[in-house]
Amino acid sequence: MRRLACLATGVAAAVGLSAELSGSPAVLELEAVLQRAGDQVERFLARAQSIVCLEVVHLQPLNPGLSSDGFGRTVESELRLSWQPTDGKASTEAQTLRQLLRVNGGTPRKDDWKNCTAPEQQTVEPHPLSLLLESERGDYEFTFAGQTAIDRRPVNMIDYRVRRKAEVESSLVEGRDDCVSFNLEGGLRGRLWIDAESHDVMRLDQRLSGMVEVPLPRKARVDARSPLSWTMERWDTSIRFKRVTFDNPHETLVLPEELTSILVMRGSATPRLRTRTRYKDYQRFLTDGRVVGN
Repeated sequence: MRRLACLATGVAAAVGLSAELSGSPAVLELEAVLQRAGDQVERFLARAQSIVCLEVVHLQPLNPGLSSDGFGRTVESELRLSWQPTDGKASTEAQTLRQLLRVNGGTPRKDDWKNCTAPEQQTVEPHPLSLLLESERGDYEFTFAGQTAIDRRPVNMIDYRVRRKAEVESSLVEGRDDCVSFNLEGGLRGRLWIDAESHDVMRLDQRLSGMVEVPLPRKARVDARSPLSWTMERWDTSIRFKRVTFDNPHETLVLPEELTSILVMRGSATPRLRTRTRYKDYQRFLTDGRVVGN
């Protein structure tokens, strides 16, 4: 099973009419919070150009108790994310390019690029917080979930649920008859943790609303006794963000620091998989061709 795409890209989002942790939830008008958050995301997408980082992905099969089972696999790649405006509007999807650097600490071999446990080689990846844009919010239900603190800073929590029921498209990975990739639309719910003072999204959690059937491509069925589908019982994802400062011009962006997920898929050759992705060494490319490090 390949790692499923859930890559986050940097964003700053706004929330909260009160910066006080003890503030009344009644003061936090949800529509106003979402509007301000969406405006902030839109501004980020409008100015984002191209960001490069080191992506380190560790994939670890798990036993039924969700402890490590056997050897894992670590894949390091240079990841470039570029947002190109279309029709004068900022794109919510980043164009992606990965250059495979190391596999388990060594030089990649011939088949490592399209290995079934390599990171996704998608050409585009959606912005994880595009759900906050005004054009997208109608597809979700949002509720205020309370307030807490992270690193002694007040944080507002917003829960969301995708209105659309789960739909899955699956396909074989190019050149591999034993490796299935799939895309899930709908059937998800999650929570946003947003700094009440700086308005930065510091964490996003997402999970399935219920079990999901994943239909298998015809070529993936070995014989008449092969199952027609797998059952996805669990897919939990958590993204943590950090502030990254660039110079010339000076600017601070909130970009992903780490993504972790646990996938439980009944019927798959890898029924339980934990993925941990770290993003390091950020650089920013500007339109005049300069590279600006953090």
